[in-house]
Amino acid sequence: MVFTVADALDIDLLKDAGARVLTGSGSLDREVRWVHSSEISDIARFLRGGELLLTAGLGMGSTGALQQVFVRAAAHAGAAALVIEESGRMFDRVPDAVVAEGQACGLPIIALAREVSFAGVSSQVHEILTDKRLQALTHEREVESTFSNLLLDGADYLSIVQTLAELTDGTVILENIAHRVMAYVGEFDEEAGIEGWDRHARGLHSDDSGCVRRPVLMRGQPWGWIHVFTDRPATERATAAFATERAAAAVAISLLTDRSREARDDQRSTALITRLLIGDLSGAEFVDQAGRLGYQLGSGQIVVVIANKDARDESSGPRAGRQIDTGAISADMGDYVVAVAAESGRTRAELAGLLGKMEHGGGMSRAVPASMLQVAVTQAKSAAAVSRSLPASPMLHFDDLGVERLLVTLAQGPELASFVEDELGPLLTKDAQSTTPLLPTLRAFLAVDGRKTEAAEKLFIQRRTLYNRLDRIAAILGKSLDDAATRQSLLLAVKGLDLLEGSSIVARRSGRP
Repeated sequence: MVFTVADALDIDLLKDAGARVLTGSGSLDREVRWVHSSEISDIARFLRGGELLLTAGLGMGSTGALQQVFVRAAAHAGAAALVIEESGRMFDRVPDAVVAEGQACGLPIIALAREVSFAGVSSQVHEILTDKRLQALTHEREVESTFSNLLLDGADYLSIVQTLAELTDGTVILENIAHRVMAYVGEFDEEAGIEGWDRHARGLHSDDSGCVRRPVLMRGQPWGWIHVFTDRPATERATAAFATERAAAAVAISLLTDRSREARDDQRSTALITRLLIGDLSGAEFVDQAGRLGYQLGSGQIVVVIANKDARDESSGPRAGRQIDTGAISADMGDYVVAVAAESGRTRAELAGLLGKMEHGGGMSRAVPASMLQVAVTQAKSAAAVSRSLPASPMLHFDDLGVERLLVTLAQGPELASFVEDELGPLLTKDAQSTTPLLPTLRAFLAVDGRKTEAAEKLFIQRRTLYNRLDRIAAILGKSLDDAATRQSLLLAVKGLDLLEGSSIVARRSGRP
């Protein structure tokens, strides 16, 4: 939509006047912003740039030196082109000095073989400029309306990038502040082009370089950039630049809206799951209210999944890797993350994947009807608690638990702690005062049900060393480790100790950060 020197040469008045290009034929794509005519020698000081300067040559001077000064000043002032009449009022032919200086300055010099109405040229060009400006404004309003409607429809940044590519007929790339490509439409080899892209993204940009780039600003801070690669000539890139600016603003609003929506949804989900955990809602009531928030748990079987969190993890925001699933509602409860999901034929791995990477283990309930949802919560909590007590922190299903089911229940009160103290108290006290604790030896011995050779191999020690340690443990506890019932009781005590030490409450009381 830019009006150029070449466009000006196409108007009837100049064509009828026999206009011909003397210099600057390669610069005819210069933008003409308005027309100005003058016959004074110092007209250059009144120019603002982009003028199509019309003259009969009366102010250019009668000597070659003066004429060169005139041309040079007009070029430095930013004139788009200099149009000179060869009507005989000053020149029958444009002087060689003018042509030479025009070539030196790269300024288009146009000669007119006949007189022309400068007022008529000005009027015709300004009419065209006004029409083009009106077209540009209309186009800009259409672009603004397009992106506004996308935002009203809840479009994400992918849709915005796609729309920008359609509007500019170019390749569009959206990158974040770290220059990581977040989305692209058009020709871009993501694997082969990463190194080259990094060089481009971190380089200097101008709209004339073939790439139009605009920042995506969120709350005044740069989130990233949008790049538009287009084959359109530089004179037509203003429309691409405007569309890119509006797209960048739309992307920022979309990202902010998504974050606000996620924060609001997380808050509502957390409040609803909290009410379930404290028993304020029945299973059926929970499913009904979850449906009002857009989570369709259905009328089939439901599973509760709990992911343990590290006590040092202060993040309470959305979980990394969380999948968007309307068939599952989740919430971050501080020490753990809970998801209540419709089973819908999903495997255990698929259900566990609802909470992303479970680096600290977790637990999963059986599939139950809505009426038994409270039971499922208890099952998932039990499995997660046992998982936390194990070194590998696995993802445990409630059906994977054995005697730990009873131990988890006892851990809610003082009974388990009292049992552990009665069975292992003297040994734990002795280990606390020793640099070579004996509990690991007892743990390995009990894990193989008292088979001493296997225990020695498990501990990578000689059997004589194992015998000595077992004798010391028996003496400290005042019990015979050869007795099967004693070993069973001690095994339960060790499992109970692991369960207690694995709980977040014990971790905080022991002074761990």
